[in-house]
Amino acid sequence: QGLESVISVGSNDIHGALAPLPLKTRENEGVASQEYQAGGMAYLVSHIRILESQFGANLLWLDGGDEFQGSIESNSEKGAPMVRAFNVGGLHGAAVGNHEFDFGAEDAAHAADLLSALKARMSEAKYPYLTANIFDRKTDKLAEFPNTLPSKIYSVGRLKVGVIGLTTLDTPTTTRSIFVKGLQFRSLKDATVSEAAKLRTQGAQIIVVTAHVGIACQSAPGPAGSAIRKEADIQGKCAENGELVQLLNSLPEGTIDAAVSGHSHQLIHHWINKVPTIQGGASGRYLNVLYLTYDWNQGKLVPNRTRIEGPVPVCPAVFQNQGDCNGDRPAPNGGRGPLVTPSFHGRPISADSQVSRSLEAVFKKSAEIKNQVLGQAARPIEHQRFKESELGNLVSDSIRLQAKADLAIMNPGGIRANIESGTIKFDSVFRALPFDNSIALVKLTGAEIKTLLRIVESGSRGFFSVSGVELRLIGLESDAPATDLNQNGKIDSWEINRLLEAKFSDGSPIVDSKTYTLATLDFLVTGGDDLGWFFSTIPASRIELNSGVVVRDAVVDHTRELAKAGPLNAAEHPLVDRDHPRLRFEKIAEKKEKKRSRKSRKKRRH
Repeated sequence: QGLESVISVGSNDIHGALAPLPLKTRENEGVASQEYQAGGMAYLVSHIRILESQFGANLLWLDGGDEFQGSIESNSEKGAPMVRAFNVGGLHGAAVGNHEFDFGAEDAAHAADLLSALKARMSEAKYPYLTANIFDRKTDKLAEFPNTLPSKIYSVGRLKVGVIGLTTLDTPTTTRSIFVKGLQFRSLKDATVSEAAKLRTQGAQIIVVTAHVGIACQSAPGPAGSAIRKEADIQGKCAENGELVQLLNSLPEGTIDAAVSGHSHQLIHHWINKVPTIQGGASGRYLNVLYLTYDWNQGKLVPNRTRIEGPVPVCPAVFQNQGDCNGDRPAPNGGRGPLVTPSFHGRPISADSQVSRSLEAVFKKSAEIKNQVLGQAARPIEHQRFKESELGNLVSDSIRLQAKADLAIMNPGGIRANIESGTIKFDSVFRALPFDNSIALVKLTGAEIKTLLRIVESGSRGFFSVSGVELRLIGLESDAPATDLNQNGKIDSWEINRLLEAKFSDGSPIVDSKTYTLATLDFLVTGGDDLGWFFSTIPASRIELNSGVVVRDAVVDHTRELAKAGPLNAAEHPLVDRDHPRLRFEKIAEKKEKKRSRKSRKKRRH
């Protein structure tokens, strides 16, 4: 019977990016930026069509979750346009991502069911959703969603391929906790081992997981664009504490054969514990292709024939000298070259006509909203998670000023894109702030503020942006002390104390006994980003959860106001003031201090 291949395409974290993203290249000082586009569902599906024409029934397209939330087009209908595009494109199955729960109720008629929007999208899909580790708290059984299974066997050519769906355990802290309060997100390992055994019993010859579960790996050396990779190739190292890495390392060999991942927005084309694993960044800008070969004579996979193709750039046009549409990377010698039509497997890429037609109405509806001009940016307004962020400062200032609060904090994960230089449109702000979070107000004592600042600036999720205060922090290159704040018998990452000093921006102290007003996101106050313990200690009488103002709207208003004085982030008025930083990082030479201390004690004894 010979050999037979399964060709599995992996997409993930598209976040509603139905249209190509308008971007500008990052260039050296004095070199003009070049406009280009990346992603777009019609272009992604064009790649799928080419693979279908080559491999027919041996093709399996799986998505790693976080499909809906993130664009004006998708959010306007709570993810329905994304489902329509996937239906037309021919998606075979999708993991359930944490942001699939973001929309709450479908409409006023379904207000009592906070999962009704997600259930509606699942019902509309022509492909199943897959998750094996979401349980109902009341029944203690797998949660029941329409058109949703823990796993499924697909006929891929003559082969039976079992696919298991998994959802990150981070979900309760990375979506609004109220929307998932009736659910439990249980052991990834237990779900995988159980479902894999069931699938093997049912005749599955190959088992793949599609997992919205985070992973962080260094990029493997080699070309920046698409490449064919095998296990023997040099690979970048993966962080051992990554949720998916921990899962794959814990599984007995042969439990699963491959993994399509999502959640961490990484470019992954690695083998972890002998399991080929892929992830394509975010916003539909890349996809990967897994080639698995089965030997019918031996009745098993042939691992040394496994290949990963990717990351495959998804673009309306590519830079000729780069072969991709990545303008964040330095230009090669001779420049990037002109933008030209991309090709894949020897065929040109163009927008898939069926997908384009399915999206015409929603694009027309959103165009007027997206193109509202708010002002100009002299330079890109960038967001960095692990240092003071230009965009984070803009957002936190907007929140504080809108709420007339003493200080404000903004979580780094709530900002999802930079704002390019030039014209700032509403679409730019929406892509940076796709979540419909409201401003929440909390009355805190000075002592409570210092505790909160200590938690949010631990570095576990990056550093929070602040407004109204200036902080001295221990940088990440130095160890910092830790305390079991919630007294649960272990040290969590957010209990690391990097806070050396906190004061208001005018230099006045934060007085422990005085009460101040904090402005932040309702998402954080309800427990997001591991802040549940802290805010649970604050009496409800001191919390105004919904001020009636959406964070994005506050940023739009503040941007318009700043634009009256000229372009934002100009050199003379930068959003990060190097002379007066809000986050001042210091290096603590702990070992040297200990060594000097020992020497001084020795001298005193003599």
